[in-house]
Amino acid sequence: MQLEHDPRFLAAIAQFNAGELYEAADAFEELFFETVRDEVELVRVFLQVSVGAYHAETGQRRPAIERLEEALLAADRVTDDHGLDLRRLCDDTIVLMKEIAAGRARSWPRVRWRDAPDEPGAA
Repeated sequence: MQLEHDPRFLAAIAQFNAGELYEAADAFEELFFETVRDEVELVRVFLQVSVGAYHAETGQRRPAIERLEEALLAADRVTDDHGLDLRRLCDDTIVLMKEIAAGRARSWPRVRWRDAPDEPGAA
């Protein structure tokens, strides 16, 4: 099954977009251990952004920035984004990192599909 059609992946995206960061991180971590080929780095991006945003939400600034930096590095290695707007997620992650560094994290990234940017999490 293609990753973008996996109900667990779609559920993890929905959790992330709903602000359920801890739950989304758990779901992405489970998927990470099952991914193959070009899916590994893509799922790593979502796992690291989820964990980083969770750390930011709980006031753990340094671990938050470290995870978000790892997400951006993983994004550079993605060869197939499976229809997701990875560039926008990276841009939003950079904004969040700047906010965290300034001590005021407020702009939580959202996962969007390239062909439906106005419908976050929709497939």
